[in-house]
Order: sequence, then structure tokens, then C-alpha cells
Amino acid sequence: MAVLAVLLFFPTAAAEEKPSLDDQLREHLHNDYFNLNLLIQSEGRFSFKDNDFQGGRTFSAANARISLRGELDGGFFYRVMVDAAPQVRLLDAFVGYKMHDAISVSVGAMKPRQTLDFIPDPGAHNFVDRAVITGLLVGTREIGVAATGDVGGLYYYAGLFNGSRLNDNTNNKFYGIGRLQYTFSDLIPGTIQIGVNTSHGDSEDVTSGSSGPLLAGKRTIYGADLEVISEPFYFATEYLQGDLETSVMGNNADETINGYYFTGGYSLSPKKMAFVRWQSWGYDKANWQKNQLTLGTNIDITGLLGIVLNLDAYIPDQGDTLYGASFIVQVQF
Repeated sequence: MAVLAVLLFFPTAAAEEKPSLDDQLREHLHNDYFNLNLLIQSEGRFSFKDNDFQGGRTFSAANARISLRGELDGGFFYRVMVDAAPQVRLLDAFVGYKMHDAISVSVGAMKPRQTLDFIPDPGAHNFVDRAVITGLLVGTREIGVAATGDVGGLYYYAGLFNGSRLNDNTNNKFYGIGRLQYTFSDLIPGTIQIGVNTSHGDSEDVTSGSSGPLLAGKRTIYGADLEVISEPFYFATEYLQGDLETSVMGNNADETINGYYFTGGYSLSPKKMAFVRWQSWGYDKANWQKNQLTLGTNIDITGLLGIVLNLDAYIPDQGDTLYGASFIVQVQF
């Protein structure tokens, strides 16, 4: 009777000892040698005017990524990642060898780690969209060889690639990408990270970044960035410039594209953070500049489920200001 009384008095004791569904999922799928990750993002956009600002008014499946990675004997590692939205496409397929914290080498298809805005995966980004200047200049995936290392807060990345996305080398010329950053951990309660990056190569008939102009030859990109994390505050800024040989309507011309952004964040609670970003980008020879203000909130509903909400004001130097809203609902583990 005494045991029965205890069970009746504490009816949830057994349930509390059972691991959560999220924890059980991680336990079964996350191991050093076999780490399966999934990112599902459903996206919605609404332009306040009946136009195509940021895609107009639409719902979409932004990402359905499956990643398999792991560590093997002897210091070797691997990763394969595909995205099934909106169609199946390869993202990563590389093998690597870690000799020491100071140097790891990867060979295959991979995401170059060039700029601060592009390094985080889509599930860890602060906004629905990356900065516009990132899309105009920074390539999404490349095939080649890359070396990385981190020693005492000094991190480097150096890679040599085809320069033609996930295609064979189209002109027998390579595209080099490099990044150098240092993290200060004793200047403030938190971290201060500064970084510089550059890339150069001849990439004829390849689109610059994911949304830039078609290249007719050489491109040289360089930039600098700063990130400060000091709870509950967050700050980041980056400048990026590209000197490009472009092809527009069959005519070749040199063009300089540059841009920057400032991002500020404040943690409202352990599961909610507010962000604001001002960004500006433009073409020197075409002589135009555009700006955009974004207000955002990131909410972690559970350990695996999150929501990103954004309000945008597009402010060109000439023309009407446009407004829109967007959101992402995601599951990531």
C-alpha cells in the first residue's frame, strides 16, 4: 500500500525520467562516425504592393537538406549533403584528413568559407535572406581542395577550385579563395572576431555569386568583417567588393560591385532574439546604389523547431520605397 501511495502521489515521476523525443532523435542519429542531419525550411513572402518585391506573394519549400558526415580512423572524415527543394541537387561531397588542429585538408565539392555572412548554414542564419552583396559576389559551392586550421584563436581557410560551381573546369584556370580571422576572448565578456578575405580567378561564362552578373573573365573579390558576441548583445558588420570582367547582352565590360551591412541583435529571452540590419549595395560603372532595412525576430519553439520573422523596407536612391514581410518555419537536427 505504501508503494501504491507513492506512485499515486508522484504520477509523473516515471514520465519525467524518460528522455524527450528530441533527445532520443539526437542519440540515435548523432555519432562521431555517423552523423545524420536534416534541415527543413518552409518559407512565406508577402509584398505589401502587388509586385515581385522579394518574390511577391508566395509560399515555398526553401530547403530540404540531408547531410551525412562523420569521422573515421586515422584522422579521416567525410561529408555528403543533398537538397531536395525545389529539385534534387548535390551540395557537398568531400573527404578529408585532419593532421592537427592547425591543418585539415578537404577534397571534393564543398562550400567555401569566405565571408562572415555566408559561413553559417541557412538554419543558423539570423535573417530569412542573406545580405544582397553576398548573393552578388560569393559563390555557393565549388569543387576543389581546401585547407583550414585554428590555432590559439587564429583561423585560416585557403582553397583552390575550378571556379565553375559544381561543374568541371571550363577554361583550365583555377579560382583561389582565402580567409584569415582572429577571435579575441579576453577583451570583453564574450568574443570579438575580426576577419579578412579575398578570392581571385578567371571564370568565364560563370555567374558571379548566386545572383550577380555573368562573368566574361577575371574576378577579384576582397572584404573585411567584424563580429561581437556579448550576451545579451550581438553586432556584426561586413564590407565586400568585387572587381569583375562581366558580360552583359554579349558586351564585355569591367564593373565594380560593392556593399556592406550592419547587424545588431538583442536577446529578449533564452529562446527569442530580435535583430535589425541595414545594408547597402551598388554598381560603380552603372552608377546606382540601393539600401534595405530589415527588422527580425528569431524564436526557438523547441530544441529542433524554430521560426524566423522579417519585415523589410527596400530604399533605392531613386524610385519608390517598397515594403514586405517574410517568414521561415524550420526543423533542424
